[in-house]
Amino acid sequence: MKKQTIEYRLPLIKGLVLGLGLLGLVGCSSSASNNFWSYGDGVPRRMEADYGRSVTNNRLEMMLTPPDAVDTRPPLGMPPVAAKNTQDRYDKSFKDKEPPSPIIQIIK
Repeated sequence: MKKQTIEYRLPLIKGLVLGLGLLGLVGCSSSASNNFWSYGDGVPRRMEADYGRSVTNNRLEMMLTPPDAVDTRPPLGMPPVAAKNTQDRYDKSFKDKEPPSPIIQIIK
């Protein structure tokens, strides 16, 4: 019984060690300047040279015409009375509260 489990585990351990070793070699061998798709001469290609320009253009566009400035309609909100009551409840929640009365009260 023991010999059978040892015979079963040995190829499994060998396979795992070999797989981890190959994975480590592949991970160490790849870098941004030395992979299959680049030429390795350090010259940026068309996509690399334009990388990040769209983000910069979008930021500049947002500064020139913010999205809130496009819609000139006033925002729809709560009615004034409901808004006042909500604000009063919110403000009241930060005020000091009374300490709770003791649970056990002594009867006189």
